[in-house]
Amino acid sequence: MEKNYSPNFGPVNNMASDIVVGLDIGTTKVATIIGYLNNRGKIEILGHGKSTSKGVEFGLIQNLLKAQESIKTSVQIASNHARVDEINRVYAGIAARHIRTANCKHYIFRTNHNALITQDELDAMKHDVENIALPPDQKIIAIIPQKYVIEDSADGASHESMDPVGELGSKITGFYQIITGNYHEIKKIHTCISNVNINAEELILEPIASGLSCLSEEEKQRGVALIDIGGGTTDMVIFQNGHPKFCKVIPFAGSVITKDIANVCNIPEDTAEELKVNHGSCIPAKSNPNRVSTILRPHQQTPLRITDEQLARIIYSRVHNDILGFVKKELENSGCMKMLQNGAGLVLTGGGAKLRHLVELCQFDLGLNTRIGIPGIGFADSLSNELKQPLYSTALGLLKYGIEEETKGIHLTENTTDEFVSNTNDDNYTYQPAEPYGERDAKGGKLLDTLKKTFTKFFEQIS
Repeated sequence: MEKNYSPNFGPVNNMASDIVVGLDIGTTKVATIIGYLNNRGKIEILGHGKSTSKGVEFGLIQNLLKAQESIKTSVQIASNHARVDEINRVYAGIAARHIRTANCKHYIFRTNHNALITQDELDAMKHDVENIALPPDQKIIAIIPQKYVIEDSADGASHESMDPVGELGSKITGFYQIITGNYHEIKKIHTCISNVNINAEELILEPIASGLSCLSEEEKQRGVALIDIGGGTTDMVIFQNGHPKFCKVIPFAGSVITKDIANVCNIPEDTAEELKVNHGSCIPAKSNPNRVSTILRPHQQTPLRITDEQLARIIYSRVHNDILGFVKKELENSGCMKMLQNGAGLVLTGGGAKLRHLVELCQFDLGLNTRIGIPGIGFADSLSNELKQPLYSTALGLLKYGIEEETKGIHLTENTTDEFVSNTNDDNYTYQPAEPYGERDAKGGKLLDTLKKTFTKFFEQIS
């Protein structure tokens, strides 16, 4: 049964709850965080561990042996740090280019029009949606209610509601966003985790988790877009009225920028990553044209000499054209731009959010107020500065999600016999998977070719 993504904790017990573990399997890192809910309703961290991610590209597990070794290392470091003998279950994240989103609607006719609408009815409707016919290679990851339309048989009037519990009506129509993933890719994650003798309690869409750790309830109510820029993917989620409204995973992120620098400058990727972190910016005009970095290149007698401004031009090309270009396209497709402009705007998080001048570029390219999202909402004051970093937003959010679920309990409902509508005349609410992003574009492709042509003569002059 898919869970309901609720931002609220359940009742706090007098005794601290059992420990919960969040596991973030990223393209560049694997992060494990162990914690529990104290009797004041705040999350305490017992320990954390981070290892270099191996065998993962663009959020996809390519080499299971390497990936599970990275998971094992991260979990072991966290266990030692927390002084926990054994970890046997985790809440793990998922986000990769195989993620698809679709819209559908489902309605029920109520036999007792005078009875108040209950949460059980809404849960049963959502449970029905889980049985929607999908392509054989797809599996549902999450079902997110968008809105409800309540009709009254007496006068035929109808109205929209985000939370119809307690209202009256003869017919309820629910509109949902369905998040699906490739069955085989999902199975890889479960296999890697189980092979280190751990059970994946649940796979949670990573931007949803990140939102739990770094978005305020006020922002979620007003309307906010969270953009989580990781190593392999840029994950986005839009919240409105306190609930997720739109999700998307874009296969362009920090590692693509690093590959661009490495290919254009003909240097190793680890050197390119260091150059990006220490001297990179996404706005050439704000970079120093006189500060030069000299880098030795393998098998070449002449070192590379590159200014901060020249480096920024490479970074800007990828960030502006692809990462923010696709973010803008998806924000426009969501139909939420006006709401975001009048609401809380944009929040950037993830390791890629620390790229210099990214906030300014976002504000210019997207026309939205932008801030950096630092995780910590719902956590005790003892949360270390090491973890109060954008790159830990997902891992902390996964931990918070797990604690939230185990605190409030999981409410399962029986399936109903009400009619399910999988195809309607409303094109916006018919199951229609989004087209995948091009493989060539995701790996560099045309933009990288253009960058090389643009900078070849340039580097001949400065090398």
